Amino acid sequence: MKHQTKSPPLNQKEPPGQTEINPPEDIKQFRYGIISFVISIVTLIGYILMASLGTTMIEPYITPDGKVLQPSQESLEAMTSLAAVFIIIVTINLIGLLIGLIGSFSKTHKRSYSILGAIINGVVLFTILALFVFVLNG
Repeated sequence: MKHQTKSPPLNQKEPPGQTEINPPEDIKQFRYGIISFVISIVTLIGYILMASLGTTMIEPYITPDGKVLQPSQESLEAMTSLAAVFIIIVTINLIGLLIGLIGSFSKTHKRSYSILGAIINGVVLFTILALFVFVLNG
């Protein structure tokens, strides 16, 4: 008589507490991470463009001795539109930060872009809001 050991059936699930570990090559990037990273780059470019546009709009109305002339109605409307775009970009930046934080807690996907997007969004948002507060208190 031969001694044979039983092998477990092929369709049997792993016992609780054991999880299958995929090699890093098989794990894909999380979509939230890529979205957060793209949002961080787009909002950063948006802030740079808005700073240059705002400076270009207000520069003709500042005199060398520091006085500010009264802008025309059209210029005031353009500056108001720029302020509305600023609020939209800050909101998008905050959404990108939240998406990056959500993606950084995923255990089944790569998290590098999520963490990178969350860090960039957070630093840019903190810097812009800190500058805004310093200008208002200045």
